[in-house]
Amino acid sequence: MLKLFDYLEEVIATERISQLKNPPLLYTASEIMQELGYDNPAMIQEPLDRAMHACASLQIPVSYNFHKIYCFKDGGEMETDWQLSELATYLLMINCNPLNPLVAKAQLIFMMKDRV
Repeated sequence: MLKLFDYLEEVIATERISQLKNPPLLYTASEIMQELGYDNPAMIQEPLDRAMHACASLQIPVSYNFHKIYCFKDGGEMETDWQLSELATYLLMINCNPLNPLVAKAQLIFMMKDRV
């Protein structure tokens, strides 16, 4: 029985490492930008580029946190979007324009999240 327990501990540890290497991609960039009041899809590119550069500068693999996807929107046009991890969402949020009141509020919420 002890051997089985050791095996289960190893499986759990391996799963945790796997989750760190491949975090779940919970959000899409278009959803985040829509929540922040951005209507123009082109407005997402600069904050997205900055978020990816921040990830790369921290030596965190960009491909683990940003995944390019293609979606069909109303009217049948195919659009490019990005699936984002929690870290990628945070980096995107802090790289948006703080002159937008919704962005400033979201940045404040992210900052206060761990302090409360």
